[in-house]
Amino acid sequence: MDALLPGGIPRGAASLLSGPPSSGKTGLALRAAAQLTADGGQVAWVHRGALSVASAVWAGVEPSRLLQVHAESDLEALRCADYLLRWQAFHLVVLDWVGPGGHGGRWARLQKLVVGSQSALLVLAPPPGPGDPLRFVAAVHLAVERVPERPAQAVLVELDKTRFGRPQGDDFAMVEHGGMEGAPFALDPDLPGLGQQWHEEH
Repeated sequence: MDALLPGGIPRGAASLLSGPPSSGKTGLALRAAAQLTADGGQVAWVHRGALSVASAVWAGVEPSRLLQVHAESDLEALRCADYLLRWQAFHLVVLDWVGPGGHGGRWARLQKLVVGSQSALLVLAPPPGPGDPLRFVAAVHLAVERVPERPAQAVLVELDKTRFGRPQGDDFAMVEHGGMEGAPFALDPDLPGLGQQWHEEH
């Protein structure tokens, strides 16, 4: 994704990584978290049961630099992200959002908290519809989908929006990830992706 986001996920801004279920959002976010923790950064990950620590470690995330927060509801997830951003102890806060955009005022509050801070907010979400507040809050929007011919080995990432410098080349990139050989679980491309609770239960 470095080709699309020179300098990586921007700090002091909210970024949106959107796509349908099992499109590769979690895997891409885990790789970003892995790079950050390898460089000594701290990551907080708010989810509704969709993060597998085994997946995170396999992707290269340093577990001692990862705080995972399991929220019981959408409202609780937003409150947790709010607190983590106000705390400013993390270089990256990932919010794994499973529903529609929700109340615009709450997203505007998160945006206000992150703008100008040393933290980056990365929201993983389904494709936003017209009027979805996530469209307006995000300074960067990357849309993700699996490559139909090779769903277990590659995803296509398109830069839909950025308030920062656009890349010199194309606004899309193919991300190869070499499949799931050696993963700590069996993965079928048609089942939920890397971080889903399904893996914890089966």
